[in-house]
Amino acid sequence: MSRTPFVATALALAMALFVSAIPAQTPAPAVPPVDPTLPDLLKELKEWVADPKMVADFQAIGRIQKLIAVENRNPKDKERLAKGIGDVFRTGKVRTGDKEILYREAGDALAKLAADGAKELAKALGDARIKDAVGLQAHLILALGRTEDDKQVDFLVDTTTRSHHDELRAAAGEALGNYTSLDVKVRREVVKQLIRSWGSLHSKATEAESSDPSAPINLDPQNARRTLKAVEGKWVATLTRLTGVSQTGFADWQRWLNKNPNWNPPSAKKP
Repeated sequence: MSRTPFVATALALAMALFVSAIPAQTPAPAVPPVDPTLPDLLKELKEWVADPKMVADFQAIGRIQKLIAVENRNPKDKERLAKGIGDVFRTGKVRTGDKEILYREAGDALAKLAADGAKELAKALGDARIKDAVGLQAHLILALGRTEDDKQVDFLVDTTTRSHHDELRAAAGEALGNYTSLDVKVRREVVKQLIRSWGSLHSKATEAESSDPSAPINLDPQNARRTLKAVEGKWVATLTRLTGVSQTGFADWQRWLNKNPNWNPPSAKKP
């Protein structure tokens, strides 16, 4: 039996409504093509940095800033760019004093390259060329945190809890505050390590000092108080960001953790 025009029209309308009700799929963004000019630009950057008179450092900084400002690079270019900027730390004379600005700008650029940048920042932080430049290392540690590369968490926790330099302990603790997307279990461990390290410092800082003038001088309380002064504010900010909880002193944080060992931040799903 043939359909009447009315039935055919109704069927066509129903099909049109059904098709229109299907959510449109957003096409995957096209991968940008490889930039053929990038190798030459990075080669010139390396030549500027290698100049023994260091007269082209500001040109190098300008080049780094322009290269990092380009968005949506091909993944191969992104990796190549990170390595090219990372080479800044390994090329030419070691920059010190006001010349360190080249390294700081390179670190800030690498912070924008996620895992690719983190890999190069980690190399720079392990380079003997800057082992005595504590202020620069602190700057690079903060940049490393901004990459949010999960592979760097262990290094940051270790630096936060074990470094002999207060400035690095403060920087690493602050850098951990960027990791608000970490798996909840890992985030809990980071928080536990921070509070545990804080507790160790707090215990040393509040030790009773001997009144015996013939007793050996114990510098632990004084050193612990100095460290706490440098790190406490940074660590509290990070604990707040990772947990979503506001506390102040060590005792409050320890009490909270003891009562809530399986805490969940407001935005996280329970495992």
